[in-house]
Amino acid sequence: MKSPLPRIAYQRNAEIYRLMANPVRLEILNSLKVRDYSVEELVDQLNLRKANVSQHLAVLRQAGLVVARREGRSVYYAISDPRIVEPCAILYRMWSRGDKSTLRQALRQPGEARPRAATRAR
Repeated sequence: MKSPLPRIAYQRNAEIYRLMANPVRLEILNSLKVRDYSVEELVDQLNLRKANVSQHLAVLRQAGLVVARREGRSVYYAISDPRIVEPCAILYRMWSRGDKSTLRQALRQPGEARPRAATRAR
């Protein structure tokens, strides 16, 4: 069976997913989906230090997920493509339903025991 996408697509997507695996970056991207923000506005909204927000924005900008523009003394950030955060909303709806889905089981609270992997009979 032929893969639906070329192998390079999976490799590049995995790189982007690694960048987005940080909750602060996800929150920044979801905020920028609503409107453009200056660094100072994001600092206030996220209740984080400016250095921390700036570092995350630099990573996101280097990956091409956000773009920056200067207005006077402020730098404003915008999301490159709002569709990039759609998986975040989809996953949230899946695990917040309260059902016993596989996804919910996979997203156990930290410290919860994980079931042992099944072993195959030989």
